Amino acid sequence: MKKFVTAVMLLFLLFSIFPSLVAGAAAPPTPALYLNGKPLQSSAEPMLIGQTTFVPIRTISEGLGFSVGWKSPNVTIFNGETSMQLTISSKTALVDGQKAALSAPPVIKQSLTLVPLRFVGEQFGLSVYWDQQTKSVFLYQKAASPPAAGAGGSNTSPGAPNDSSSNGNSSVPGGGSDSGSGTNGGTSVPADGSGGGNADVPDANGDTVQLKGIQYDGLSSVYLPYAGDAPQVKTQVLTNPDRLVIDLPDTAFAADFSPSFTMTGTLMGQILIDSHPTLKGIRYSLYSDNPSTIRVVFDLSAPTQYNVVNDNGALRVDLLGATGPATPPVVPASDKPPGAYKIVIDPGHGGKDPGALAVNGRNEKEYNLALALKVKALLDKEPMLQGYLTRTDDTFVELDDRAKFANDLKADVFISLHGNSIDKSSVSGSETYYCRPDSVNLANIMQKHLVMGTGFPDRSVRQANFVVIKKTTMPAVLLESGYLTNPGDASVMFDDAKQEKIAEQIVAGIKEYLNLT
Repeated sequence: MKKFVTAVMLLFLLFSIFPSLVAGAAAPPTPALYLNGKPLQSSAEPMLIGQTTFVPIRTISEGLGFSVGWKSPNVTIFNGETSMQLTISSKTALVDGQKAALSAPPVIKQSLTLVPLRFVGEQFGLSVYWDQQTKSVFLYQKAASPPAAGAGGSNTSPGAPNDSSSNGNSSVPGGGSDSGSGTNGGTSVPADGSGGGNADVPDANGDTVQLKGIQYDGLSSVYLPYAGDAPQVKTQVLTNPDRLVIDLPDTAFAADFSPSFTMTGTLMGQILIDSHPTLKGIRYSLYSDNPSTIRVVFDLSAPTQYNVVNDNGALRVDLLGATGPATPPVVPASDKPPGAYKIVIDPGHGGKDPGALAVNGRNEKEYNLALALKVKALLDKEPMLQGYLTRTDDTFVELDDRAKFANDLKADVFISLHGNSIDKSSVSGSETYYCRPDSVNLANIMQKHLVMGTGFPDRSVRQANFVVIKKTTMPAVLLESGYLTNPGDASVMFDDAKQEKIAEQIVAGIKEYLNLT
């Protein structure tokens, strides 16, 4: 009896300390799926079985749009060009009538017919990339054109974006799709952004440049800070899908590079973007190890104007909006005296570019326009101030066109209106940004009045290279009234009466700056 009691107590103790021994090991995480940088939609979830990601055949039809047929024990898949037949529990598939080996066979689990995602994706021309840190699978459509001759060479590392083999460790962001010849044909572009056609300038000291990070400013520029001499820059513009490829020869990742994670011994990663009209995400990896070359790929939803410049220890990549004819704002006739100051008010975002999402579900572009219209109405009442808007409704205006509008108008002051966002809901406050020294005084005055109007904490005047305040030729500032991700800030910013008070203080700041008070 004593032994029995002792045994029961030991079992109880084991259950208390190691419940998984009794209840079973925790279920593996459900992988997240992304297609071309966006979540792959399906009503059935994928499964991680061992080291293989399986997806229900429903995901193949719903998420990828392929035709799927099921007649036990066979699954047939057709994408309009390639046909595939898989058999439950068999490691042999038929692809266009030819036998192909699978590392893991299709299975039936929890009443779902599951197929191995990597095999299916690669056979249908997709590049498949596994992010171990986030347990996510990224699928990318490959370009129709073949890789350029000699791209990457035999020294291409396992993590380089041009590796298109079916080895389990080789499929990475972009697969074989980012090594073709594009619009620029791989033409070298000087780091000062002066245009192609010049020969690359190697590091004078022969040292490898250290890339320290990749930072998106939330508007239109991506910064690549580096240590050492200015790196060489080679660009390609590719299509199907649209993307900008930037190679940095004789460049390696710095030890403290951020953001980063490691896969198959190679540093690589992806940054998803949801606040730019055409930039969907940024991928990066060590493209070659002889010489050490970093490749950065900008995934785009449409052909996009860009510029690469060397900006105080960082390469700055400006993504200036989709190419195509611009629709400039209409300049209204002025009824003000000839000496009236021209004030351009720029409601940020608009149209297809919603800006940040507020906690109340509304978009930043709504706030920016509502505030701008109130500021314009107040400017119309000032005899010495003539107000102009870069947009008067929910339309999209390119960043360059906003600056050009103000420059062509020979405006005296340019003010861009925005709402801020961050992944911490506790952050609150108003900020004012300037770019050039001639805008510092305007920034200080506008920040003072902005805080008076919002009643939010003063988060100071800051310097940034936002396109609209960098490319304008008059004193220019960008106002971040408050944080749309903060419930308190958002409730104030979308309150009509509060907007009126903020607008009044913006006009008061303009008048103080112009000595009209």
